[in-house]
Amino acid sequence: MSIDEIYKYRTECGELQCHRINMPDCMAGELIMNVPMNEKALTIEEVFVDRKFRNTGMGSKLLAFAEKTAIAAGFQKVELRLFSTDPLVSDTKLQEWYLKRGYQPDGGKMCKRMNNQNLEVTS
Repeated sequence: MSIDEIYKYRTECGELQCHRINMPDCMAGELIMNVPMNEKALTIEEVFVDRKFRNTGMGSKLLAFAEKTAIAAGFQKVELRLFSTDPLVSDTKLQEWYLKRGYQPDGGKMCKRMNNQNLEVTS
């Protein structure tokens, strides 16, 4: 299972990137992130995993990919706004998922600090 780059779109403020996990017959997961210039945080716009692939570690793999991208680019943190596009997954359940992965509420967002010194993700 690999994460494939679908596109990178440069804007005045940075770069929007889309990465996917594809299976032979469908898209299993997708990550959209904003890699801004002159900012301290990489922003995750969307982490999506198709229902039939949930609870397989695919969402965690996409999230880890975003965090590694942030570290490699020298960002101090990763941030996102919680929203669920699936009526079966509440924002509360989604928040619990991110909390288990080291994200903390920060105003209307959730954030995770990156440790660039040793290239490891810290919470």
